[in-house]
Amino acid sequence: MDKNETYVKATSDIFIKYLFGLDTKKTNSLALSFINSVLENSNFPAMTKIIQKNPFNYKEYVEDKLSVLDIEVEDENHKLYNIEVQATGNTHFRNRALYYWAKLYTSQFGSGDIYEYLLPAIGINLLNFTLFPDLKRFHNYFVLTEGREREYVFTDQLVIHFLEISKVKDTEKSSKLGKWLLYLKIEGTDSEMLKILLETDKDLQIAHELYTAFNSNDKLRRYALSREKAEHDRLHFLSMARKEGLKEGIEKGELVDKHNVLIRQLEIKFGLKEEERKLILSVINFKKLDAALDGFVTANDKKSVLDILR
Repeated sequence: MDKNETYVKATSDIFIKYLFGLDTKKTNSLALSFINSVLENSNFPAMTKIIQKNPFNYKEYVEDKLSVLDIEVEDENHKLYNIEVQATGNTHFRNRALYYWAKLYTSQFGSGDIYEYLLPAIGINLLNFTLFPDLKRFHNYFVLTEGREREYVFTDQLVIHFLEISKVKDTEKSSKLGKWLLYLKIEGTDSEMLKILLETDKDLQIAHELYTAFNSNDKLRRYALSREKAEHDRLHFLSMARKEGLKEGIEKGELVDKHNVLIRQLEIKFGLKEEERKLILSVINFKKLDAALDGFVTANDKKSVLDILR
């Protein structure tokens, strides 16, 4: 690739989908390696094979530059795993992570099914921002426990992992998960550490080959960069809309006019009918409005956002 061209970051959601979700022998081995490194780092048993539930297909995503590119796999015991990549966020991402875990868990439940046959669902969130500033570890995971006796686990059906790439340091290369996250953090650079990682880990060598191939594919690279631009534009618009809402809210003697912010977001992206505007303006529960504003970030249609308000 021309050196003047812009490389796609290894933490890009579409590259991660390409790396772990192509459903080839090579990428499945990498997905297995990555998920097992998460499991081993939290003392859960490793798995031996995976089945891709929604393998990557470039043509399915080109129409929507902000579609969610998560990875869903099933292991040999039919446990479900979801890997999601998030570049920016705040404390509300915890709600999103729980929502995506719930979708994954309930996806195995059909009409007439029995609860006892439900199997564990494991969420793995790869974050390019700091979600837990008070926790020093780059890998934190959560399970349901009794409120006073934390060692008593309610169920093994819910496990949600958070991997904060910003916390990974060069010294973390002693563990397989540390190597994976350090690789994703520094891939595309000329650092000496990247050379060391590639020389000492076969999985990362393969990942590097795929990264090079991805960036050499003009269509994939341009699509990934257009997604980054769309996300940047969305965040810029969100910031401006919030500022305008704040200004208008102050003029009205209010703290923030969240109604107008949400209306403008939905109107620009999807369009709004008069009755839908009235629905938004009728909401007096600001927690619902906050949830709707957060929901807009990943929404593929306005119904999913408006349903939060009903």
